[in-house]
Amino acid sequence: MNLQFFYLIDIYLFKQVIKPYIIGVTIITIIMLSNFLFQLTDLIIVKNIPVLKVVELLFYQLPDIIVQTFPMAVLFAIMTGLGTLSRQNEFTALRMGGVSVYRLIIPLVVFGILVSGFTFYLNEKVVPWSNHKANNIIRGSILSEASPEIRENVFFEGPDSRHFYVREYNRDKNLLKNIIIYNLDSSNNYPQIVTANEGEIGEKIWELRDGNIFDYDQEGFLRVETKFDKMEIEIAEDVQNFFGEQRTPSEMSRQELRKEIELFQDSGINVDSLLVEYHLKLAMAFTPLIFVLIGAPLSLVNNESRTMNIIITIITIFAYYLILSLSRSFAKNGVLNPLLAAWIPNTVFTLLGIVFLIYQEKWQNFVVNVIPRIFSNV
Repeated sequence: MNLQFFYLIDIYLFKQVIKPYIIGVTIITIIMLSNFLFQLTDLIIVKNIPVLKVVELLFYQLPDIIVQTFPMAVLFAIMTGLGTLSRQNEFTALRMGGVSVYRLIIPLVVFGILVSGFTFYLNEKVVPWSNHKANNIIRGSILSEASPEIRENVFFEGPDSRHFYVREYNRDKNLLKNIIIYNLDSSNNYPQIVTANEGEIGEKIWELRDGNIFDYDQEGFLRVETKFDKMEIEIAEDVQNFFGEQRTPSEMSRQELRKEIELFQDSGINVDSLLVEYHLKLAMAFTPLIFVLIGAPLSLVNNESRTMNIIITIITIFAYYLILSLSRSFAKNGVLNPLLAAWIPNTVFTLLGIVFLIYQEKWQNFVVNVIPRIFSNV
């Protein structure tokens, strides 16, 4: 077969998936955006938030929602596009023409790589910025109170060039646990680090208990370590500034999150929960490609019902995100290594995809070549 023939096949397969992919992104985005708006309804009514502010919030939330739809839309497109080829016996015709399953999925793999690359770019360059804008609207306009809202695993900048991190927060008791404070207003190249096992929130004051103060020299070596039983620090005079500087892992790129992790690792605080989020930022970008590998062979299993392909799509998505949720939870609780936990779902589904592809190639070869010979000899 000449290259022109394969080029036409590649273009044809690409066209078969691009339309359902766009449809999938659109439909899933609308559903997720509607669900997000529904969650805000009570707050809008109670807080009397202006309509323009809500529209602005939805606008900034849109990039994160769209990126989340990419893997699901890819799987939907693969199951729909290839499922149509299978039902119309076009796939069988291509196989009888000598085209293997492995060759057929090449344009689909390229499609998955392109979507994965675009996903990674958006997650690094656009989504952290838009999430920060959206969360600042929620913090400042919707959830603003007399005192700042504190949340777990949140980085924020306070007065006097200090950066704060809180590992756990008990809202009912106003208690903080595993606190780290970096004082960057120092003549040295390295910040002064304050750690505390627990603290209590007062009016513009945090009372830290059972902690340490670390001072470093110009070379970064520990110069003085001081223990304290109790210490009070002023947190924020301007609530709006406090809100504007808070950052969760979803509001940071991998590079920004890595810098925070490296700073915290030297302070003796467990950073497993941050490490798993760091590794997931890369692992999740590969999900569209993984769904191509698992979706291509699954779409060829059923050639009778379009509904069955949709059901298989839903089951596959549910299974993937269930494994992801479990592995992430295990990593945050120290049961699994963060790097391993982040890549378990991708590894499992990649192996399954390869196994299914091999099975489909052998089965189709049996159907196309072996069965006709058997009947011809009867």
